Amino acid sequence: MRMKDENKKAAITKAIIGLINEIGFANISMSKIAKATGLSAATLYVYYENKEDMFRKVYLDVKKQMIEECGKNLCLQENVQEAVRKLCKNLLRYMKEYTDEFLFIEQACNSPMATDEMIKELEQYNQNTIKIFQRGVQEGILKQTSPALLISFCYYPIQQIFKEWRKEKSMLPDVDFEVVFQMCWDAINVKKRHPSVLSF
Repeated sequence: MRMKDENKKAAITKAIIGLINEIGFANISMSKIAKATGLSAATLYVYYENKEDMFRKVYLDVKKQMIEECGKNLCLQENVQEAVRKLCKNLLRYMKEYTDEFLFIEQACNSPMATDEMIKELEQYNQNTIKIFQRGVQEGILKQTSPALLISFCYYPIQQIFKEWRKEKSMLPDVDFEVVFQMCWDAINVKKRHPSVLSF
């Protein structure tokens, strides 16, 4: 049995991500990956059983990396707003530093090969993020809804703005992160109402 080489695996993963971003999942094949990496198909089968196994392993590895990067320097006990700001800022940094991986995830999430089982498996790696939003709800800081929905209202606008900025930088020049974050925060936090001042 041939031994797996982690450096070779990383190179294969990078080639797979680049190829999928270029031609899409539907057009990918083990032979095309072999050609892109300069390796034999036999070598690829040391790492992946088939195309479906390849998708599952690469998707899970890249998604775990994204979750880890977004959760960097996160403290579960810190102020909820500051924790959410940190998560959002880390997401933006991830998209800028790992653009190919982010675009791959975007495609993967819309693929029928991304099963509910795979999504559920990823939940265990995202527990710290979920706990931050759960605490925000419990403390009455965030709106009374599911953490998943709150996370979506933070992450999706930032992702969309990044994609638009990447396509046409002149349309969104030097977007101020704090402005974007404040808009996301306004969408999920509970507005404190000040008592009306009556004048006679």
